Amino acid sequence: MIIKSHIRGGYRAAADYLKDQGLNEKTRIVEISDPEAKNLDDAFHNMWVVAGCTKATKPLHHISINPMKDERLTDKQVLAIVERCEQKYGYKQFHHQRVIIEHVKDGRQHFHVMWNRVSLMTGRAVWPGQHWNKSKQVCREMEKELGLKRPMPRRVKRALKRLPNKGRVRGTSDRYQTLKAPTRPISRQQSIGGRRRILSSRPSGRYSTPAPYYPSRPFRPTIIRKGRRKDQNIPDSEKMYFRRPEMSTAELIAWAFETGNYAVLASFGIYIHPENFEP
Repeated sequence: MIIKSHIRGGYRAAADYLKDQGLNEKTRIVEISDPEAKNLDDAFHNMWVVAGCTKATKPLHHISINPMKDERLTDKQVLAIVERCEQKYGYKQFHHQRVIIEHVKDGRQHFHVMWNRVSLMTGRAVWPGQHWNKSKQVCREMEKELGLKRPMPRRVKRALKRLPNKGRVRGTSDRYQTLKAPTRPISRQQSIGGRRRILSSRPSGRYSTPAPYYPSRPFRPTIIRKGRRKDQNIPDSEKMYFRRPEMSTAELIAWAFETGNYAVLASFGIYIHPENFEP
């Protein structure tokens, strides 16, 4: 099941869209919550009267409930889905006007639900928050409660399109749809640029799919950025391997001349051959 959610305005356009036969094979009114409205025109006119006293420019909340093609929802199931959506969106029961319409197009059933976001009790528009994510949560919850099928995620469809055979993904559950396409065996070895590569058949990610083959990319060396050195503010005498923090640089050079330690002198840029060194 898929639920699409939109915030919109335009009462006249909404009424015309819901009652227009168009390409739909069937159009049926499931519910009009306003007891004073006899048809869709009266229902949306009353919504306009209620929302006209506020500053809301888009007071209508429109969702479409789309089950799978081979599934049929009863009015009781649709009302259960609508009430769960109201809980998620923050609409209190009987505080908001709503309209539920059934459309059947190309043999597939879907429903349209319109709420007036302006509350009948407070006179203020209620914002449903992240209504896209909340609609997905309702889909996953009601699929388990009503035993409905879950559509295949888009990432799985994209992965199937990249596969050569475009067949069923191994390891996926039966609740997902399958793309019907002729299967073609894939060679485990392919050659590009004179080099042979072996495709890995190990499962990757949540769905066990063969690893896709990509041509070799040009080598890009990793650039290591050098930051501030830790010993930048340490005296030179403390940088020596023998560590003499009690001496200054001048005292350390004098000590090296006295003891004949040419390695210490070389660390300061004073190079003297050991044979010519006379302490």
